Amino acid sequence: MQTLHLTGINKLLHPERDKRSATERIFDHLSHSNIGLNRGEATADTGSAASALDSFSVTQNISELLSPAYGMSEEEKKAYLAKIIAKLKSGKKLTSEEMRFLQAEDPQLYQQAARVQAMRGSLESGLAHSTSKEEAQSVYLDALTHISEEDPMKEYIIAAYDDAMKEFQKSDQYQSLPETKEDDAKQHTGSRHSHS
Repeated sequence: MQTLHLTGINKLLHPERDKRSATERIFDHLSHSNIGLNRGEATADTGSAASALDSFSVTQNISELLSPAYGMSEEEKKAYLAKIIAKLKSGKKLTSEEMRFLQAEDPQLYQQAARVQAMRGSLESGLAHSTSKEEAQSVYLDALTHISEEDPMKEYIIAAYDDAMKEFQKSDQYQSLPETKEDDAKQHTGSRHSHS
């Protein structure tokens, strides 16, 4: 049985790319292993050893696939970490890949970033349930007042809240909200009278 080499196909499809994605690297590693590709060539005495080696190889390849840092130089890791920190400082949401990178490379910062992202999610949920622009503003200000002065991530949390509020204010949902609850009540009362 022949070993399947996928790297040549990838090079033909993407000759301009000098960096391969994690998936491409995994395919490359798997194409050089015995997993289902050339099992017929394994002899009876080496079959179990090859199988054990393959299961280790698969586990290693899967964990490499899950780590966005795989294949990065130390300089690239530092640059990517700096980009993530800048994104956190600006209050933006982190992608799942950025969170996985933090989890693998800086578990302490990952925990703090996860907390900031969860707090942002909680505010977004409160904003989504607002029935007026005034209430949305109140939810936002209330969230700000609950940030501890001693919180080491205070700057990041405020930035996340500010960004979440700005994003919500751009949404169609926010635009369709009445200014106050009283305006909402007047609209509903007026619409009931017009139907009768």
